[in-house]
Amino acid sequence: MKFLIGFASLMLLLMIGGTLIFNRIPPAAIGIKQVVFGPGQGIMDADYSTGIVLAIPGYHRWYLLPRQTHFLHFTGETRLRQNRSALGIEDWQPPLDIRTTDNNNVGIDASLTYKIKSGEGFKLVQDGLRTFYRDRVRSAVLDVLRGQLAKLTSEDLQIPANRIERAAQTLELLKTELDKFHVVPESLLIRAVRFLPEYEQKLQQKQLLRQESKLEEALTAQAIEDQKVQTQVRKITAAVLAKEREWDLTIQQEKSNFEVQIATIMATADLYDKKTRAEGEAERDIAIANGTLAVEKASALRDELRNAALDSTGGRILLALTAVENLNIPEVILNSDDPAVPMLLDLSQMTRLFVGGSPPVPAPAGD
Repeated sequence: MKFLIGFASLMLLLMIGGTLIFNRIPPAAIGIKQVVFGPGQGIMDADYSTGIVLAIPGYHRWYLLPRQTHFLHFTGETRLRQNRSALGIEDWQPPLDIRTTDNNNVGIDASLTYKIKSGEGFKLVQDGLRTFYRDRVRSAVLDVLRGQLAKLTSEDLQIPANRIERAAQTLELLKTELDKFHVVPESLLIRAVRFLPEYEQKLQQKQLLRQESKLEEALTAQAIEDQKVQTQVRKITAAVLAKEREWDLTIQQEKSNFEVQIATIMATADLYDKKTRAEGEAERDIAIANGTLAVEKASALRDELRNAALDSTGGRILLALTAVENLNIPEVILNSDDPAVPMLLDLSQMTRLFVGGSPPVPAPAGD
């Protein structure tokens, strides 16, 4: 138990000692170290970034400068001033009162952004400007703006391009002027220009006349362009019509050519059909005639051969047999007393009767 208490006490002492001999530099700050006494005393020639640094009490002294962009506003907009929180990097001042080269009093709202130059924060502290550099910068910027913006005329202030050009030239002068304070300006914006009420009224009337003149010029230019457009439309319409007619003629010509080609093809096909059909019919008739002739020749040859065959003894026998077989005698009267009457049931005898020869004499009854 005593060991735990001793360990906890030791850790507490180490933590207290650490907070006493170490210092923290925030992310939005530049750390500047000063050695109070000893051989290396003075401001160290270095800017320290975010982190934990050694800070021995009585021996080291640390200063913090803002690393962010600083804003210097010359404006009369109290609402804007109230809505912005002061972080030590914003400086709000009344608007600039400028007398132009044409003797007009003008109120100008402007804003300047600047930063402490990288690597020169320690020089700013060495020059004793750690708490006064904002005042010195404001005074120098005010002098430069009054001197440079007063070179503009009332007409120049009304033209945005002239204001932007003058702001760019003034920014270059400020870079040189503010270098001795170890800061660098980033941008200069002329936000608003206010004339006296009487001049504002005249200016508005002049602006109105100028806008009306520009409107007339624009209307004239529009009428000219409309006329050009109408002329171009008519030209395009005429060209389209000519092209349509040209294409219609081309289409008609091609259509006629195709119709002629189709008619030629149809006539050729019809002629080929008729010719082929006629040739086929002629070949068919010739084939039929040749077939008929061959059949007739075959029939004649058949008859000739059959007649020749039948004219022989065997043929006559065949004819006789056929005649006997096909003989149809519905009624026969036999005379038993006449031996010359043939016996119909005897085919051989009937055959000899049909073929030729005398009929046989019947034998006596007693034989």
